[in-house]
Amino acid sequence: MSSSTLHRSGITFATTDCGPLRGDLYLPDGEGPFPVVIGVPGGAWRISARSSWRDWGEHLAARGYAFFAVEYRTATYAKKAFPEAVCDLLAAIRYLRGNATDLSLASDRIGLFGASAGAHIAALAALSPDHPSFDGSRTLNDFGAVPSTVKTLIAAYGIYDLFRHWQDDLILNPAPDGNVVRNLLGTDPFDNQQLYFDASPIRHVTYAANKLTALVTWGTDDEFVQPSQSEAFVRVLQQARFNVRTFKAVGASHFWVGQPLNDPTAHSAIFAGRLVQFLSVFL
Repeated sequence: MSSSTLHRSGITFATTDCGPLRGDLYLPDGEGPFPVVIGVPGGAWRISARSSWRDWGEHLAARGYAFFAVEYRTATYAKKAFPEAVCDLLAAIRYLRGNATDLSLASDRIGLFGASAGAHIAALAALSPDHPSFDGSRTLNDFGAVPSTVKTLIAAYGIYDLFRHWQDDLILNPAPDGNVVRNLLGTDPFDNQQLYFDASPIRHVTYAANKLTALVTWGTDDEFVQPSQSEAFVRVLQQARFNVRTFKAVGASHFWVGQPLNDPTAHSAIFAGRLVQFLSVFL
């Protein structure tokens, strides 16, 4: 990795009750200011590895886009992470906008790229950054008064209807501590249905938010997140008059965004071309 590509590793963008949160910033060569994409990792809301975005950070930086790979608070059976994880991402957006000049970033050209659980978090942050549930984000750094809106959302095989995924997860993880949605929210839906509603991005799609442009992608053979999650999300976005693009990775299972980008036959590499084209128009 060249030092010119990875500008800085381990930037603290927020301080939480679980400690500091850090991100890795990849910058293109040149002076900027550069449009920036924030990478939100997946991991069933149980892990959050910003290092998983390294290939994408280098790839996009080489094509003129800054990339900030972040981490967020995660869940266990004993510790929920909603709305905390969304608050963490909103704090990252505010940090970048508040430091845009020093970091050579274009403050009005910020996009989110989330995969799996990261797509869920990114979709909520993009669709309803000012929702009262996320007010806690304003105290996580010195930029609480800075807007946390973004221009684009790239969402890969995300979870957009949490009650539906809670039902699907029962098939994969019958033990109570194995249901990842229950762990994220800290409760079952039949104890708090409103929370499942509030935590579902598909329920935050509004006409007021449709200035956001979205690229939604998924694999047709996903064994962990049903393709119907993405299909329903796209349909609702379209009904609310969003400008939404799609990329269907035919034959792909879960995790394909993490495939090597230097393999031209990989679903990730094929998608990379579509993503750069999308960013060139909408970010």
